Amino acid sequence: MSKTATNLIVILGFITIAFAGYYLYIQKDNATLVTKTDTHATQEMLKNAKVFIGYGETLRKVTLNMAFFEDDRFRSLNTYTTPIIEQSVGRNNPFTRASKVQTSSPSF
Repeated sequence: MSKTATNLIVILGFITIAFAGYYLYIQKDNATLVTKTDTHATQEMLKNAKVFIGYGETLRKVTLNMAFFEDDRFRSLNTYTTPIIEQSVGRNNPFTRASKVQTSSPSF
């Protein structure tokens, strides 16, 4: 690269960094948390919290009858799944050279 192009790239880099720094410095003032006492929004949040608490109380009242799982009909059920045989995946050392696998190619 020529010396002029190198100087131009360096100057543009400094300008970009200066602009980014200035932008972040200006954004620092906008990062403050503004809290407004909006009664409508506060009432809406309280209503949503009460609904959430109501759901929690409903869930606490739920009871599960576990007698179903101890019934003889449930225990007599059989599974018809095929067991999955564990196989090794990959190589022990991924950084070693891979061995060449020779395949026979059809001759014409």
